[in-house]
Amino acid sequence: MNKKLPINVTKWILAVGITASLHAQNQPPSSAPLPDNTVQFIGNGKVKPNRCAAKTPDASWDTWFNQKVAEYKQAQLSERTEANATYTIPIVFHVIYGSQAVGTFPNLSKAQIVSQVNVLNNDYKGVGFNTSQYALMKLNGHPAFYDYAVANSLPAPDNNGIIIANSGITFCLAAKNPSGATMAEPGIDRVSYTAKGWSDPASQTSINGFTSYIDGTIKPGTIWDPTKYFNVWLTDENQAVGLLGYSTFPDGTTLSGLSGGGSGNASATTDGCWVWAGSCGDVGTLSPPYNLGRTLTHESGHYFGLRHVWGDGTCATDYCTDIPQAAQANYVSWPTTYPYNKGTCSSGAGNNTQDGEMFMNFMDYSNDSAMWMFTTDQVTRMHTALAQCPDRSSLTTAANTICAPFAAGITETADLTNYIGVYPNPSEGQLFLEVSLPSTLDLNVEIVNTLGQLVFTKKESGIRTALLSYDLSALSQGVYFIRVTGNGDNRMVKKIVIK
Repeated sequence: MNKKLPINVTKWILAVGITASLHAQNQPPSSAPLPDNTVQFIGNGKVKPNRCAAKTPDASWDTWFNQKVAEYKQAQLSERTEANATYTIPIVFHVIYGSQAVGTFPNLSKAQIVSQVNVLNNDYKGVGFNTSQYALMKLNGHPAFYDYAVANSLPAPDNNGIIIANSGITFCLAAKNPSGATMAEPGIDRVSYTAKGWSDPASQTSINGFTSYIDGTIKPGTIWDPTKYFNVWLTDENQAVGLLGYSTFPDGTTLSGLSGGGSGNASATTDGCWVWAGSCGDVGTLSPPYNLGRTLTHESGHYFGLRHVWGDGTCATDYCTDIPQAAQANYVSWPTTYPYNKGTCSSGAGNNTQDGEMFMNFMDYSNDSAMWMFTTDQVTRMHTALAQCPDRSSLTTAANTICAPFAAGITETADLTNYIGVYPNPSEGQLFLEVSLPSTLDLNVEIVNTLGQLVFTKKESGIRTALLSYDLSALSQGVYFIRVTGNGDNRMVKKIVIK
């Protein structure tokens, strides 16, 4: 999208006179410590990046979406909407490269991309990197943002200090492509711009030129149905661009198709997030201090309707009552002192005179290690998008056929389905298998997550008629698949949800 760099960043880039091509330097970043808020590209240079170039939605979109949020909250109060709703989002990474081998930047390895999905899932559950540091933040013996919560009469539990919210949103690597074929690498679509006859994205030397090229050529030539897949593009970029990511916002219309939600260029050919490949995931070829996968966490927040914490203005609103106002974007490194920037916004209900600015929120610009939370109100707004916006509400339905069990390498068979009942589903942690087989079998019970990782296993010997009970309370909320295998090809696969 076409958004200018902040003035201070623009002056900085002009001052250092960066002109070298990022793509030409395919060496891993140095492990030496870097000055705060600088990123070492895969080449030799360093540049303070523009964290995000997502274009601010217009006033009509804000009005429309805020009305939908109000309706969603009212439905929760009247119990028409489940407060702890869960959503599964199929994700596909379009890896755009030249002629590099798999695993050579920017043709990222499968392990690096899987690590990004793990980061997303942990961040959206509220258990990601450095979340433990939040509990250590105290002011006058109170937990973080306690005084702000009390002053603004926030409902429990936030009145005791703003909590790190569990969003109930889970991302799964798409196992089926748009043609319905099983993917060799779940969730990974590798596209050579050389084979396509396109130019190298890293040949673009300005943000406007780069985003126009991505939106005008790369995205339309590779996008999968955005009503079924969360599309993420990974490319190299020129050092002079200095951009980590940008995203489209949810659709802001009740009409069919994608209007862009006021974002200016979200459409059926552009909807999704672009992320610089050097900031994808937390293993592989990465550039500190943006090497923990938080760029996509930030951009996906926009994808679900969240604004920057400073409201894209000076002490402006992000429409979340549990986030204090901020004077501007914060490029905070970790560790840092809490409260931070106390009193920079001193008027209005959202003033930060009590506890300062929420630099650790995913929707600020802090270094990856210094951001670790969404708030309760942010989750409400994301749930609103997933329940109300046409281009988001269909994603979870699509996940039923696009995601695992295929992502786990499971052949979908169901010859035991008529003999094994699974309940309750959704489950709050206790799961029962009611078994009534025509003959005695040894059963192997396994549960895998949406990444295909085995999280539970139990062998049951000599079973014909039985009621088997399993305590799954240690598992995080989300979508899983239970598979029960017996002798030979006897098998059952069933989707389960842990609340």
